[in-house]
Amino acid sequence: MRTSFLLAASAAALLLSACGLGAPTYPEFSQTSYRVEGTTASANNGAPVQTVIYREGPKMRVETVLPNMGQATIVFDESTNAAYVLNPTGQLPTAAAPTAQPQDATITSPSAPATTATQAPAQVTGVAVRIDDADAPQPLETAWAALGAENARSTGKCEVAGENGHEWTPREAPAPGVERTACITDDGIVLRVSESGRTLWEATSLQRGEQDQALFGVPAGYQLIDPHAVAEQVGQNMEQLDSVTGAPTTTQQTPAPHG
Repeated sequence: MRTSFLLAASAAALLLSACGLGAPTYPEFSQTSYRVEGTTASANNGAPVQTVIYREGPKMRVETVLPNMGQATIVFDESTNAAYVLNPTGQLPTAAAPTAQPQDATITSPSAPATTATQAPAQVTGVAVRIDDADAPQPLETAWAALGAENARSTGKCEVAGENGHEWTPREAPAPGVERTACITDDGIVLRVSESGRTLWEATSLQRGEQDQALFGVPAGYQLIDPHAVAEQVGQNMEQLDSVTGAPTTTQQTPAPHG
C-alpha cells in the first residue's frame, strides 16, 4: 500500500513537471530602482572588472573600467535616448573635437578686447561624450525580458549576494554551442550571467530603492563633445559592456555590466 502511494506521488510529480505546472513563475522585471555592485568579465580574459550599476526607471548609470579609457562612467536615459560617457578630468582629446554646450554646462568665456581686462575663465570640471543609443550599455534585464516566459525555462534555484532567485536559460541556444544562463530574482534583477561556463556578470551587493536623480544627468560644468568625432572609439569600448548583457550589437555581429 505504501509502495503504491509513493509510486503514485512520483508519477504525479513527473506529470506536473512535464506540464510545467511545478515550474517557478518567470520574473516580472518590475524592480527598476536599485544599485547593484559586482564584477564583469574583462575583454581579454583578464581579472574581473569592478562594476556598479544604478537604475531608476528608464535611467541608468554604469561605473566601470573600459579598455583604452580606464575608469569610466556612462549615464543613459532611455526616455530621451541620450547616453554619455563622462570624463571628470576635463582633458579634451588630443585632436580637438567640435564641442557643444548642454543647458547646464560651463564653458570658457570668450576673451575680452585688448583694451579691457580678460575675464577669468569659468571652471570646466569635465567633458561628456554623447554616444548613440545603440552603442550604450543596455540594462541587464533587457535581453531576458524580451526573451519572455514562453522562450525560457528554469534549471533550479540560485543565491547570489545574499539574494534568492532562479536560474533561467533560453529554450533555444542563442548560437550553436552557446549555453547562456542567468540567476534572476522574482522581481527581475539579474544577479549573475554565465555563458558556456564562463561568468560574465556576478553581483556582490544589491540595494533596492529610489536613486538620486543627480546620478543620471550630465553634471554642471561639463562640456559636451560632438559624438561624431569620437564615435568609433566609444563604440568599440561599449562592446565589452554589451557582452555581459546578451544584448545584440548593431555595428558588429557580436553580443554592461549587461544577459
